Amino acid sequence: MSLEDLNTDKSLAAHFICSARANWNRRCISDSTGKKLNYGQTLTAVIALAEKIDALTKDRQKIGILLPSSVAAALANIAVSLLDKIPVNLNYSLSEKLIKSAVEQSDIKVVLTSRSFAQWYENIDALPGLIFLEDLKNKLSFASKLKAYIKARFISPDVLTNAKKFSPDDLAAIIFSSGSSGIPKGVMLSHNNIFSNVQSIRSVVQLYPDDNVCGVLPFFHSFGFTVSLWLPLIAGLSASYAANPLDGKAVGKIARENNSTILFTSPTFLLSYIRRSEPEDFKTLRLVVVGAEKLKRTIADAFERKFKIRPQEGYGCTELSPVVSINLTKDQGTGKCKVGLKQGTIGMPITGVQVKIVSTETNQDLPAGKEGLLMVKGPNVMLGYLNNKIKTQDVIRDGWYNTGDIASIDEDGFITIKDRLSRFSKIAGEMVPHLGIEQALLKALNTHEPIIAVISIPHPKKGEELIVFHTEKAPDADKLHKILSQSGLPNIWKPRRDNYIKIETLPTLGSGKLDVMKLKKIALAAKKKSKDQINP
Repeated sequence: MSLEDLNTDKSLAAHFICSARANWNRRCISDSTGKKLNYGQTLTAVIALAEKIDALTKDRQKIGILLPSSVAAALANIAVSLLDKIPVNLNYSLSEKLIKSAVEQSDIKVVLTSRSFAQWYENIDALPGLIFLEDLKNKLSFASKLKAYIKARFISPDVLTNAKKFSPDDLAAIIFSSGSSGIPKGVMLSHNNIFSNVQSIRSVVQLYPDDNVCGVLPFFHSFGFTVSLWLPLIAGLSASYAANPLDGKAVGKIARENNSTILFTSPTFLLSYIRRSEPEDFKTLRLVVVGAEKLKRTIADAFERKFKIRPQEGYGCTELSPVVSINLTKDQGTGKCKVGLKQGTIGMPITGVQVKIVSTETNQDLPAGKEGLLMVKGPNVMLGYLNNKIKTQDVIRDGWYNTGDIASIDEDGFITIKDRLSRFSKIAGEMVPHLGIEQALLKALNTHEPIIAVISIPHPKKGEELIVFHTEKAPDADKLHKILSQSGLPNIWKPRRDNYIKIETLPTLGSGKLDVMKLKKIALAAKKKSKDQINP
């Protein structure tokens, strides 16, 4: 695949139409409710649904979608794209306050959802302009279905997608960041951003017509939006969706019944599969790639022992559409791109993506092996943050996106992530990595379970101070403090004894990432309570 193949002159919806017509009778999408559609049925349903949505959203460009990964969610996203409107998949795992922020930032007045999901989602009444997909389906007459079928079969993709007004840099979706360290930011991704990322993945991963993607990642997450939705649809593969990625039993059933061959997921979700899925569930998998957070070797080992396939670590950011690199075994490559495997790294950049390391102090380029900020450039770099030019300019300079991750690149081009810059504390002038402290504790405890988390909060004299959260499955604070006290870590890395906080479970976001903001609030509240008790 050449670099020219990464760019597009058609919208994502137009690419899907072409793919659907080329694979008309082949399976396309299915989900845990038992719904199954082939490509022809999917395209017909999308066109019929789009007509109903258009009638109710004539003056609205941004359309909210509140649905778990499912056939309904896929149809809603494609239909909105077909109308040349902007889908905004809302993160239903966030608090009502953060969802309201996303709705207000996007100026969303209409939200597509389903009655079955609305019964589960307790904050549904707080959302504006609810449109239930079941109601639209019930209003489809035989004549409208026939009309949609004829359009699906015979009308030009250019006509169906209003191609005359299309530009590759048109906004294709707004994906809100996870909010792990603040108010979620609206990331604006173009058609070319997402299409180029799909094509780059295809250039390094050998895909086959019978491949089935086990779609566990939610569409409000950029990883899920690209690899679970648009990648299979454009490449002519099939996808089987799971509404709850943490339900290992249900995910295993979907993978088994659909003979899934590809699984894109996160390390947190892998833990659920290790616990609750059966070895037979994943026997047809030939590729497992994880992202969103660092893959601990103990988790990879445990998954490989049970399912006889080793998950490989990839890397990406919402702002990068999202994939930057994939660590692949050599037989996964097509031979057209230099790929390979180095354990402990996140692999090499995918086709068309450039990376470099710069100094955190001077912003100067650093040589191979040196640690610094990871910068990324390519057609996958976002258009910018929604309504926030200042933050956009802070992270994109001369086309290079500042990931905020501390990393190094070796002489062979393999990238190793050390930690998020935001997960470092500057104490007495020294950068202290939270991940390093967590790993020291987990190694001493001989576990890969998420039972330890380290964060920092402001300190009046030192600048910041370290806080260790530990769940009920971890030892008590005295033992944890003793482990670190006797470790070979620098003294400045060792939290004070009274900075250990017990918590029932570590909070996570919908993507599986640690909810750092929630932990900071708990820590600050605990500190305030302690101070009030000392000074009543």
